[in-house]
Amino acid sequence: MCGIIPYNCAKEVFAMPTIEKQRRMDLRLTERQRLTYERAAALRGQTLTQWATAHLDESSARDIAEASTTYLSPDGFDAFCEMLDSPMPQAAKALLDRKAVWE
Repeated sequence: MCGIIPYNCAKEVFAMPTIEKQRRMDLRLTERQRLTYERAAALRGQTLTQWATAHLDESSARDIAEASTTYLSPDGFDAFCEMLDSPMPQAAKALLDRKAVWE
């Protein structure tokens, strides 16, 4: 039986389609940074561009998730759920009943 990863069942090897990249990004680095990044890329069998792009992709996804996720304590979560389950305050109902300024 095949595992979760779909490509592990393939009988043939398929190359990933080439995606044309139309944008460049130049970075100013110290010599030490450049050498460290090149070494890390080489240890992974990647070009410096491949290594840097992979790490930028991971970091950007993490930073966006951290900035757009709200974490609540167990008590805070319970209070939030209680507010969702309770009737809407009258002031909120009145606000929703008003005609929007853009209408």
